[in-house]
Amino acid sequence: MRIGTTSFIYPGGWLHNVERLAPHFDDLELLFFEADGVSAFPDAAECTGLAACKRQHGLSYSLHTPLAASLASESTARRAHGLSAVRRAIDAAALLEPEHYVVHVYLGDGESDPAPPQDLAAWRERATDSLRALLAHGVLPRQLCVEALDYDFALIHPVLEALDLSSALDIGHWVRDGREELRELERYLPRARLLQWHGTDPSGRDHRSLRHYPADKARALLSTLVARGYDGVLTLEVFDPDELASSQQVLARLWSELGLPQGLRAARVAPATPAAGPA
Repeated sequence: MRIGTTSFIYPGGWLHNVERLAPHFDDLELLFFEADGVSAFPDAAECTGLAACKRQHGLSYSLHTPLAASLASESTARRAHGLSAVRRAIDAAALLEPEHYVVHVYLGDGESDPAPPQDLAAWRERATDSLRALLAHGVLPRQLCVEALDYDFALIHPVLEALDLSSALDIGHWVRDGREELRELERYLPRARLLQWHGTDPSGRDHRSLRHYPADKARALLSTLVARGYDGVLTLEVFDPDELASSQQVLARLWSELGLPQGLRAARVAPATPAAGPA
């Protein structure tokens, strides 16, 4: 498997972060969370630098498309606006040739929607139309990764199967929400190209260090991935240097405890900053 993290760990832009992180990771999740404004995407010079950094370090890139895109909205206008945002992100990253494109498909128009749509078939049809439009824009089916959000992934999974798409599974959210993460993983791993891994601290804040992820669950997760021959990306999805450093330490310890082969870049390097103390 390839170990990754996000493109916004340190203060600064995409290239500044990638240059610091590239020697230590196999994949970087380029966060194009915003869709509007002059700073929403890297400019041409920054993209040139990102492409060079990718070649130099043998990186893969996973592009996370804008969060506000509502690809299955009941509103035709909102769906069109969301598709336009994702297309602009794809075009902005063209020089970088991302290996994966991560998209959200909400139950309504954003995360934490209270309940599934009353007409589930119509919702799936709207999602299918939007995802087909992205394929028509030049994204290959297995590059397009629909992220597992805070609803039952079984609702959207038939769309992935029909279009032969991939998935991005947020393991950290499954544990946060009390789901049986290994059961979910066994069900959905065959289509997964990215796994997003992070802890939830005692206050309930997620995307924190793996020191907040239950140790027994972490060992079971890595053991399962190795046993299943998972060859996708395992992303330490945090957004802070101390959270990343302590996550690397946890990963290194687990890697050693399980007797996995040495040579893991993310586990063997010294963290750039000391790990944070207990929250």
